[in-house]
Amino acid sequence: MVLATALHWGVGMHVAFYLLLVIGLLGAFDVVYFHHWRGRLHERAECQREVFWHTARHLIYALQFLWVPHVRFQGWALGALVVLYAVDVGVAFADVWEEKDSRAPQGGLPRGEYFAHVVLSVLVGLYLMATFQAVWTDRLLPSGVRWEPADVPVALRALMTVMGVTALITFTRDAARWSAMRRAAVVPTRRHALQRIVAEVLIPAPVEVVWERTQEPELHVAWDVRFTSIRYLPEQDARGFHWMDYRTRLGFGLEIVGWGRYLANTPNVRSTFEFGSEDWRSPILRGRGVWLYERRPEGTFFKTVFDYKTRHGVLGEVLDAVLFRPIMRLGTEWGFETLRRWCAGDEQATKRGRSRWRFALFVLARMLGKQPAPDAARSWLGGGSRGTAPAPGARLVEVSP
Repeated sequence: MVLATALHWGVGMHVAFYLLLVIGLLGAFDVVYFHHWRGRLHERAECQREVFWHTARHLIYALQFLWVPHVRFQGWALGALVVLYAVDVGVAFADVWEEKDSRAPQGGLPRGEYFAHVVLSVLVGLYLMATFQAVWTDRLLPSGVRWEPADVPVALRALMTVMGVTALITFTRDAARWSAMRRAAVVPTRRHALQRIVAEVLIPAPVEVVWERTQEPELHVAWDVRFTSIRYLPEQDARGFHWMDYRTRLGFGLEIVGWGRYLANTPNVRSTFEFGSEDWRSPILRGRGVWLYERRPEGTFFKTVFDYKTRHGVLGEVLDAVLFRPIMRLGTEWGFETLRRWCAGDEQATKRGRSRWRFALFVLARMLGKQPAPDAARSWLGGGSRGTAPAPGARLVEVSP
C-alpha cells in the first residue's frame, strides 16, 4: 500500500508541478506587463485595494512554489494545505470582486488581461484537481512533513524555487509599500482593508434576557463560536472590573489564551470593553469594542462594533486582512445569529452554533456570495453606520486600539 501511495503521489505531483510552473510564468507576465507596466496600479489610489489582494497572492504562491517541488505533506499535516488553498480561492474571489471598481476609471480590464485571467482560471482549476488527487491517499499515512523532491528535472525544480523566493521578496516589498501607504492615509478610508468589525441583529426577546446571555461568561460561550471558555479572574482593575480569561481551542492540542476587561457598563443599554492577548500565536495584540442594546417592540436590537491592532508587523496586517479578520467578522455574525435563535426558543441553536464544520460551511457560503435572510444577523467591515438603524441618540465609542 505504501508503494502504491508513493507511485500515486509521484504521478499526481508530476502533473501538478508542470501546471503550477505554467501558472507561475503566465502570472508573472500578467503582473509585470498588465499590472506594473501598462496599468501602473501601484500609482493609482483607486487601485490600492486591488494591489493589496495582489500582494497577498504573492505570499500564497511563494509558499506553493516552495512546497510543490520539494515537500510532501501527510496525515493531519495536509490541513495546512487545505488552509493554504482555501485562502488562495478566497483571495481570488476578492480580487475579481475588486477589479470592477478598481479598473473602472481605466475603462475596465484590457482585453488581453481578461483573456489571461480566463486562461489562468482554467489552469488553476486543473492544478487544484491534480494536487487533490495526488495528496488524497496521503491522508492515510502518518502525520508529518518530509523532504521528497518532485520527479522532474533538477533545473526546473531550481527554477520554481527561484520563482518562490522571488515571489516572497516581492511580497515583502509590496507589503511594506502598502503598509506605508496605509499609514500615510493614501488608501481611501472607506475602502480600507483593515476596518472595524460590525455585527447586528434584532432578537425577539426582552433586553434583560439578551443582557444576561451576553454578559454571563458561561452563557456567552454557549452561543459564541469564537471562544471555548470565558471566566472571571480574581484580579480587579482600578474601577472594580474583574479581568477575564479568554481561551479558544483550535484543535491538535493548540489553545490561544487572551484577556479582557470592561471599560464601562450600563446595564441593559451599553457595554464597552478592552481585550488582547500575550500569546504570540494570536493575531490580536490589543483592541476595544462596544455592545449596544436597544429595547424595541419586537424585542432587542443588539449590535457590536470593535477593532484591534495586530502583532507581527506587516505580515500580521496582511494575514489579518486576508484571512483572520474576515473569519472573525463571520464568526461574530454566526454567534449573533445563534443567540437570536436561542433567545427565540430554539434550544438546539447553541449545539448547532458550536459546530465547527457548520461554521466552516457558513463561511464558504458567504465567500460564494450567499446573503443573510432578512431577519438574520448581519455583519460587515466599516464604521458601524450601515444596516439596521441604531438606537435613537446612541453614540458609538471610539474603538481604535
